[in-house]
Amino acid sequence: MEAKLVKIGPKLAEQWLNKNVGNRKLRDGIVEKYAHDMRNGKWTKCTAPIAFYANGDIADGQHRLWAIIESKTAQSFLVMKGLSKEDGLNIDMGLGRSLVDNARISGFDPTLSHVLISTCRACEEGERTHGTLSSSQRLEMVEKHSEAVQWALANMPVKQYLRNSITLAAMARAWYHEKDKERLKEFGQVFSTGIGNGQKDSAAIALRNYFLIKRGIASNPRNWKEVFHKTQNAIRNFMQGKEISKVRLGRFGEIYPLPKAKVVVEAVK
Repeated sequence: MEAKLVKIGPKLAEQWLNKNVGNRKLRDGIVEKYAHDMRNGKWTKCTAPIAFYANGDIADGQHRLWAIIESKTAQSFLVMKGLSKEDGLNIDMGLGRSLVDNARISGFDPTLSHVLISTCRACEEGERTHGTLSSSQRLEMVEKHSEAVQWALANMPVKQYLRNSITLAAMARAWYHEKDKERLKEFGQVFSTGIGNGQKDSAAIALRNYFLIKRGIASNPRNWKEVFHKTQNAIRNFMQGKEISKVRLGRFGEIYPLPKAKVVVEAVK
């Protein structure tokens, strides 16, 4: 086999792909995910080579080549040629690493967790969560919402059916808006234990009963909008001390919308 480092631009990537006659189907969202990072300067050095069989077919790397074309950038890859068809039997057959694995192994962020990533994404996207995101996109969401989500993780229940990315994200959104953090912390305690202090705490108990009766409701994406809005409404009712026996949607949709990014305007001298 021959191996060398090559800087690959869109034209070369297109030439190689046009010569390719046999490979797996492109997987939805992967090219777009890679292209996003390449386009935004987030693509890091890749140890996996662009590999070719002896007859010129691409053995490994078509998604990355398509991403180079999509992003209109040039990327450097180790290019290996001369693989036999038998060599292809073990390509990408090793145990894949998750973003959390790589963050811990590389020392980038030993504290990163799957629940932190998923909750930060839910906090950012709310009920609209969908599609495949690149590692850099997910890390950007973690950086943006980590403080709010870490607070929610520390103050929401660990009990099954009560703790999920939607309820955690609603609590994180409330953290941005509600000034009385002690009262907001009480919501988490009552929601967790089911023990409140009279009518003023009834909203947390009503939400708890909702999740325990409709077990697993938050696991279906079709329910996310309803669950997200009902959880926000219950939190707001709790914060205001309103007595409720059943959780309902708010009149105007989201109670705690995503905070707008602060724009710093530099004075023109």
